[in-house]
Amino acid sequence: MEKIKTYTSPFGKAIYPHITKADVKWKPEGEYHVNLEVDADKSLELVTLIDKHVEKALTEEKKKGKKRELKKAPLPYKKEDTKYIFKFKMKAKGTNSRTGEDFTQRPAIFDNELKPLNKDLTVWGGSTLRVSFFPREWYTPLLGAGCSLRMKSVQVKNLVEGSSMSGSSQGFEKTEGDSSTKNESDEEEISKENNSSADF
Repeated sequence: MEKIKTYTSPFGKAIYPHITKADVKWKPEGEYHVNLEVDADKSLELVTLIDKHVEKALTEEKKKGKKRELKKAPLPYKKEDTKYIFKFKMKAKGTNSRTGEDFTQRPAIFDNELKPLNKDLTVWGGSTLRVSFFPREWYTPLLGAGCSLRMKSVQVKNLVEGSSMSGSSQGFEKTEGDSSTKNESDEEEISKENNSSADF
């Protein structure tokens, strides 16, 4: 079985994030998700990666030899002026397609100094963060060839606890920021919980 390769997005501004608590408004089983606004000049590598996986889905479908017009589904990104907005998501619970077992999961969240984020903190829109993820290509006759960005974990560089907006972008090691000054967590306990709940 091919090993799943994970990638890290650039830093960007979080828009309507649901990463500390699952969103159950449209999906009763819950979903973690975030739209990430990234400067266009830092987005090229990620855009290229997504497009490559969409083309892979098209190629695999063509190999089946079915005589129908193949199309592309809506992409998990869009360009707005000098920014790209990428959509990352994770199921809160479901059933493993290989084992048939039910699972629950949540993204691991770290501050700028790589400490697990305190569970009492909520990441609001305007926070500066980046996402560890893996791309998953797919094809359906109704929508066409697509690619989903499956969220695994998040690093928060600057934490916003409210509705104010701010942001900047940089690298995935310890970095300057303020999220660690607001984060008092039991690192060992939270790491253990994140590891036990993950199912990709």
